[in-house]
Amino acid sequence: MNALKNNFVLLIALSVGLISAAKAEELDEPLWEAGFVTAAFSGPAYPAADDETTAAFISPYVIYRGDIFSVGDEGAFRALAFANDNVELDLSLGASLPANSEDDADRADMPDLDFLFEIGPQLIWHAARHDFGQWQGDFDIKLRARSVISLGDFDTKGFLFEPSFVYELKSKTHRHLSWQADLELLYGNDRLNRYFFEVADAYDTPSRPPYAAEAGYIGAEIGLGLSYPVNDNLRLFIGGNVELYDGAANQDSPLFKEDVAYSGGMVVVYSFYESQARVKR
Repeated sequence: MNALKNNFVLLIALSVGLISAAKAEELDEPLWEAGFVTAAFSGPAYPAADDETTAAFISPYVIYRGDIFSVGDEGAFRALAFANDNVELDLSLGASLPANSEDDADRADMPDLDFLFEIGPQLIWHAARHDFGQWQGDFDIKLRARSVISLGDFDTKGFLFEPSFVYELKSKTHRHLSWQADLELLYGNDRLNRYFFEVADAYDTPSRPPYAAEAGYIGAEIGLGLSYPVNDNLRLFIGGNVELYDGAANQDSPLFKEDVAYSGGMVVVYSFYESQARVKR
C-alpha cells in the first residue's frame, strides 16, 4: 500500500537505490557502488485517505551486489535463501511515511500514524522472458508476506500480504535504462487494518462514528516507472501509481474517503564510486 510501501518506492528503498537498474545479461555491474540520492514524492496519508503526505530528502547511499546478500540493489536489503532460473526466495524490506493527524481533518485528535517498517519473505516466480532485440522483457510474479513494525514504539502493527505482477522492459545496451509496470494487491490482517481504519469510542465525533475494522482486502496499485541514465554518473527515476480501493474490506469506515488515489515520486542518483570488481546480471 503506498502509505505502507512507498517500496522505500519510497523512503528507505529509494534512498539506497531501489531505483531499479536496468540489468541485461550482457552487462555487468560493480560489486560496490556509492553516491548520493535525492528524492521527492507524494501520496495519500494512509490507504483511501483524501489527504496527502509529501516528503523530500537527500542521502548518501551504498550498494553491494553479493551472490547471497545485497544492499540497495532491487530493494533496500536482500538476503537470498534459494534461487534457480525460475524461482527465488529471499528476505525483503519496505517502509511507509508517517502521517501527522493534525494535518488530516479526518483523523483530527486521533493518534498520529508512525513511520512503518516492513520485513518478511518474498517468493519470486520468473514467469516469462521476451527478447525484443535491443530490449529484454521480464514478467515476474512476486508473493510477499511482511510484518509491519512501527519505528515509534517498535511494536508490530500487523501483517501485510502483497501479491504483485511486474513487467520490466530493460535495455540490453544501456545500464539503468528500463521501464517497469506493475499491479499489486494488498491484504491486511485485522490488526493492520485496525491501525488504519478503526475508530475507537474515545475518538467518536458526529462525522466520525465508532468503527471496528476487520481483516481483508485493502486495495490495488497500478504503477509505472522509468529509470533513465543521464550520463555515466547520474540517473533519474520517475514513477507514479494509481491506487484503487473500491471493494475494500473496510470501505464502511468513516476514515475511508477515496475509492481512487494517486501517488508519485522522482529520484535523482549521483554515483561517485564504483568498484573495479564486477558481477554479472
